[in-house]
Amino acid sequence: MFKRFRLLPLVIGVLMVSCVNMKEVMNSWIGHNYTELLASWGPPTNVYDDGQGGRVLQYMVQSSYTMPGRTYTNSNAYVQGQATYDANSIWGSAYGQGSSTTTYVPPQTYTQTRYRTFWIDRSGTIYRWQTN
Repeated sequence: MFKRFRLLPLVIGVLMVSCVNMKEVMNSWIGHNYTELLASWGPPTNVYDDGQGGRVLQYMVQSSYTMPGRTYTNSNAYVQGQATYDANSIWGSAYGQGSSTTTYVPPQTYTQTRYRTFWIDRSGTIYRWQTN
């Protein structure tokens, strides 16, 4: 069970770094004209009216990653024996049994959908952003 969580600290670390970098990226667009955003990011996935004469541009970003397949093997063994000896010889017998179970966990792909949203005022200037 603990093997499943060996990569958890790495994944959390990567997500934390990517969150900090994404905040910097999103903040860098404040004060720019939306045409610069369109030239850099392309057309948005959705465009909405903001109710104040401006627009809301929304980009959908999907990312996926695959955890590789892995195997777990549990083995058990039981051995019992008996020995007899005298001054000239030693003899005995032993018997036992063993078992092994191997479990295969196939690769698993995870997909995450995120939205990057920008609010544009009447003059075309980006004044707010949001990401989830």
